[in-house]
Amino acid sequence: MADKVYGARTKVFIQFEGTLQDLGTKMEKGLNISTLRYENMEDEPYDLVGYAEVLGFEVELRSMQNSDKWPDYQFLLEATTTDSFQEVFNDRMFDISLWMARYLSLTCEVTTLAENLNNQTGQSFYLNKTTSKRESSSVEAKK
Repeated sequence: MADKVYGARTKVFIQFEGTLQDLGTKMEKGLNISTLRYENMEDEPYDLVGYAEVLGFEVELRSMQNSDKWPDYQFLLEATTTDSFQEVFNDRMFDISLWMARYLSLTCEVTTLAENLNNQTGQSFYLNKTTSKRESSSVEAKK
């Protein structure tokens, strides 16, 4: 087992009132990372996407238009360890979405959500404005 290499992936939904670039700036500051580069997607709908390569991860930040499943979340951050083709093929990828959702919520001060394995529920992380504490709750997908 010691000679096997594993990769990691994450998928985090983000609540944010503002533009993709505004969220990108907030994340750059909160995560202390270099500036995201923005490009239009190569395929339809050709939306603007923020990209970064950070500590061996390829990161994409994009807006979600009219999500039926998670309508309260306007953005999606996905990251995968760089050059993990063999790990993906051999099903050796760790899903760190719950950890990343909590971490982004704390460092970037945004409300986040990570889907559970059943893809019908998720865990949301947010600031409780009454108690000024970071909390989490279970969320069900809209049908």
